[in-house]
This record gives sequence, structure tokens and C-alpha cells, in this order.
Amino acid sequence: MKRLLIYIAAVFMLVPSSCSFFEPIDIANENQPNINDLATPAEFYSLLRNGYNTWYNGSIAASPTIGFANAELFQAGTPGWGSGTMWFRPRQQLFNDDTPDPVIIINFGAWYNYYGSVGSAIKMSKMFEDPNFKITLGGVDYTNRAKAHAYLIQALLYGNIALLYDKAYLFTAEHDALTFDFAANTKTYHEVMDYALTQLDRAIELIETDAIDEDPASVVAGVTFNKALLLQFANSMGARFLASNARTQAENSQVDWNRVKSYAEKGLQADFKVAYDEGWRGKVMTRDVGSNYFAFYNMNWIRISQWLLNKMAPDDPYSVYPIPVTPGSDSFKDWPEIQNSPDSRLTKYFRYENMRNWFGSDRTERPGYGTFILSQYRYWRYYDIVERGQGMVDHFLKAENDTYLAEALIRTSGDRERIAQLINNSRVALGDLPPALAAESYEALEDKLFYERYVECDLVWPQLGFFDRRRGKDQLIPGTARHFPIPGPELKMHGQALYTFGGVGNEM
Repeated sequence: MKRLLIYIAAVFMLVPSSCSFFEPIDIANENQPNINDLATPAEFYSLLRNGYNTWYNGSIAASPTIGFANAELFQAGTPGWGSGTMWFRPRQQLFNDDTPDPVIIINFGAWYNYYGSVGSAIKMSKMFEDPNFKITLGGVDYTNRAKAHAYLIQALLYGNIALLYDKAYLFTAEHDALTFDFAANTKTYHEVMDYALTQLDRAIELIETDAIDEDPASVVAGVTFNKALLLQFANSMGARFLASNARTQAENSQVDWNRVKSYAEKGLQADFKVAYDEGWRGKVMTRDVGSNYFAFYNMNWIRISQWLLNKMAPDDPYSVYPIPVTPGSDSFKDWPEIQNSPDSRLTKYFRYENMRNWFGSDRTERPGYGTFILSQYRYWRYYDIVERGQGMVDHFLKAENDTYLAEALIRTSGDRERIAQLINNSRVALGDLPPALAAESYEALEDKLFYERYVECDLVWPQLGFFDRRRGKDQLIPGTARHFPIPGPELKMHGQALYTFGGVGNEM
């Protein structure tokens, strides 16, 4: 392995050499392939695993996830990794310029994480342009499966970039890294997502026509894909990307919901879990290994938002949002446990703990903070796994796929009985709540659907809460940035003007 340059490994570079953080450091970069090894079948599958590792670590990393406290499904007790610029009140502009430590800039981390494998994923897919290039292991030809994985990795990387950024540099197999025109290839989030979904569809087509069933090796920790699971995973990701890319309610109404329906109908039929193994616990820009949102729940850096608890127990006096504070008194730290929640998941997924053991309760009067951060509950769903450092954590629940299908049916005036059944898969089976009914209006079913997403899905991958609230009825508060700008050092390197988002009137 070559030495890591804190930035992008692979085939093309985006960070300016003039940046003060562009310095070699003595860390092996598992995401930088030795291109000479690409023709070796066993090595090729190892490189595919590295690509999935980059996607997964980036998607669960502390940055930017902690910033999505701005969606109010959880609250932060600390503005770690510069996240305060996203969730402080009143909302403010995101910083976007040169800095000696890019890790603490909330809109930098995901960019450099995901682009860390874009080049190698493109390079891997280009290898298949040679008709003599084959991936054969144990006498079995895995060429089409390996090619599908290369396309799928591109889809995962660019799909997540599109979800988070207003624009991005779209480097594809058609480009030469040495002559790449950054300005000409600066594409909108719509265009980047279109490319991601094109690559996803190419992967799906290859998998569908492939005679191979099971992969020869694991490419995701704790998971060995067979044909059926890989197809379900890819289709569910298609539904997630397409449904989540809207920035507003108006954009949400323009989504191709028939296409979402098509993906979701072929999506996951069981929860997709990833092993909480060493090296698969989140990484912020190749640094701060292990800093992920699962650990932050355990560390008590973030707590469940009282906004969500109020939805779960609307008639309980102790679910009031925000928790009231009497000037000069700290009695709020002993705010009582909620006793009257019709949703049994309150005690399954959350744990009461008074605020005398939470440092965030002493910060309500700091600039940017407020009583809105207060909560007497912690998220406990994966606590034991994180404490032990082993086990399987969820990434994409069957319930998430069910709700995409249900939402697509609502948006296309579909069968309300089927919509209700899809909602009840979690609402009744897991929450013990009264069932949604086919006789209800689409609007009432939509309310129940998003409640399920907030409770069941959006804390499993907390970025979803941000995507859901920017596109749905429960809108983000005014001034909340709806996406990130291209990092400032990139813009300056390529002669593009600096810009940013955040603050009332500058949300996107």
C-alpha cells in the first residue's frame, strides 16, 4: 500500500497542493489500490471490499452526521466536527474556506471520504473494457458480478454525494484524470444523482442476467451477497436515493414515484445489517477512526430529541417540547420519565436517564444552544453491540423499504389497503400501535408513514431524518441549510467562486 495523502487516493486528485493540510502522513491507505494488482482476481475482490468500506465508513461517520441534529430527531450536546454551524439557533452560514484542519469543517468530511474511492471505482470498471480481462476464482467466472459491484460502488459514492451537496465534480469513465475540466464538469445534485442511478441500473441489469449466485468473498463486513440479496440491496438503495434527493416539498412532489415504487417492490425483505468490526465503525476523512453516530449515542454526546418523544407520547405531560426551565433552578435535570406512551418502542429503543449525568444540560444558555437540546432519554437500540465492539448493526431496515413503497403508492394514488399494510408492518408489529386503516385518507396515512420513518428508520441512519424533514411536512426550521457547498479549497483551486448556505433566505 502506498502512503496516504490526507485526501483522495486513487486516480484523480481534487485537493490543492497549496492547502496546508496536504501533507504526507504515515498511515496506510486501504482505499488506494495498487493498480497493478487489479488484474489479480483475489486482489480485485479485496479492492471491491475497500470501495464498500469507504462508502459505509463515510455514511456512518460522525461528520457530517452529528450536524443533522438540525432535523430534531436527536439533539447534540456538543458542536463536534463543526456541526454547530448546522444546528445552532438562530441558524447560521456554514464555513467554507481554507482551514488548517479540514476535519472539523462539517461540509468537508463527506466530500473527501466519498471521493476517496471514486477514482479507483472508475478505474476498476474501466478494466472490463478489455474483453480479455476476467475475474475467475476456483474455475468460476465472476467477471459480470465483479463488474456489477464496481458500478454499484460508483452509485453508492455518487448517490451519497448528490444527497449531501448542491453540486459536485462528476468524474466518469469517459474522462481523463490529467485533462479533467473541473468547471465544465461541475454538475447539479440532480445530474449527479442521475449518474448514480444510471450506474445502479447497470449493476442491476448485470446481476439479473448473471448465472452466478453467491459471491466468492465478502465485500461488506458480516455480509456475503448472493444474487437475491444483492439485487434487493441495489433496488432498495435506488428507492432511498430517488426519494431522498428532494430538497423541498415542491421538489418531493416532482419525484418519479413510479420509479421509486419499481425499486421498492424489488427491495429488501429483511433488515440489512453490517458487522460492527474493526475498520467498519466510521472514519472522518481518514482520521478519527471509530467516530460514528452509534458510538456518539453511547458516549452521551447526542440524545433523542424531545420533539420526537413528544410525537411518541403526545398526551404525557413529561414529553413536552421543549422541556421547561425555571430561571435560576436546575430542577429540570430531574425531569421525570414518560409514563404514557402508546408506542412500546419508547422502552424498547430508548432509556430514561436524568440529565444530571449529561453534560449537555449545562449548556442551554451558551450562544447557539437553548432548551431545545434537553432530553431525558438516550438511544439504546445498539448500545450493547457498541460497548462490546462486536455484533451486527442495522443500516437499511426492511421498514425503510416498506415506507418507500407505501409513500410511492400514496404519491401515485395507489391501493390504500396495501399502504396501510406496509405501514402496519412496523407500526403494529413493532410499536403495538392501533393499525393504520385503508379507510383513512392519503394524508392521514402519510402522517402515520412518516411517524414510522422517524421512530423506526431515521435513527438507524440519522442522515435520513434530515433528508425526510427537508422534503416532507415536518419542515426544517427557517435558515437551515438544505445541502452543502463544494468545499472552499476545491473551488479556489479550480477558479470557482466561494459560496455557502445557511441562514434565513440562504437555505439552498
